[in-house]
Amino acid sequence: MKNAINEGGQNTPPEELDTPSRPPLEGLELMAWTVKAMPQITPTVNTILGSIMLIPLSMLLYGYFDTHENGRMSFFTFFGSTVSCLWLFFWRFVFRQKTVYHYRITDQGAEMEYYLHYPKHFRAFLKGLSIVFLIVVLGFISVDPAFIWMLAGPGGMAIMASKSLITWKNEIRFYQFTWDRPNWIFTDRKRNFITVKRHHRPDITFQENYLGFDIYPPEGKLDEILSIIKAYAPANIDYEEGNWSEKVEIADMRLHNQEQQPL
Repeated sequence: MKNAINEGGQNTPPEELDTPSRPPLEGLELMAWTVKAMPQITPTVNTILGSIMLIPLSMLLYGYFDTHENGRMSFFTFFGSTVSCLWLFFWRFVFRQKTVYHYRITDQGAEMEYYLHYPKHFRAFLKGLSIVFLIVVLGFISVDPAFIWMLAGPGGMAIMASKSLITWKNEIRFYQFTWDRPNWIFTDRKRNFITVKRHHRPDITFQENYLGFDIYPPEGKLDEILSIIKAYAPANIDYEEGNWSEKVEIADMRLHNQEQQPL
């Protein structure tokens, strides 16, 4: 993971965020900070995303040459260009979307409040984009009534998506744990990242089993946070350091191999 400090240092989220009601974590506050973190995109994921991008680009090229031959705009030109723009938008604001984290560590546990980071006027931009896209679809239908069948397919789905964008709100999420729960701490110093986990135990419920708390420390504070964890976490907790992305890929491969084995 790659992260950067929030320069403003503001703990108050924007007004348009949906703020959930939740009780604060009790105990003496030991540390609190705010960061922006961006997910680490692996080469494998980038290759897959780039391969998908070839599909709308090929449709765009086909429509371009078809337009020159027939002297009229091809549906493939419109569809290919639209999907290409939407996919690039999706790539930038979903796979490479930054998240704002507000952390607070006490002698009882740790908590975080997090939400996706968008530009200041992003909500107004989404509303404008929805209106423009709706006008474009209706404009194509007015130019060539044959495009009206799009309302039963891509055009109809686009109109429904536009409605969702107009009513969109950025949701705030919250997560916390107490020091008696974790039994595994993994540190990735290269990416300045700590993850607090709990190994699975089949004799307890899923809610008690599950724990996945990702910590993005401020610059130069990783060892300080680790010292707090070691002071308050159980004495028998496992500590491990390395490359977290490689750790996840190995775990996914093991899970896949287990699923492939015959019963």
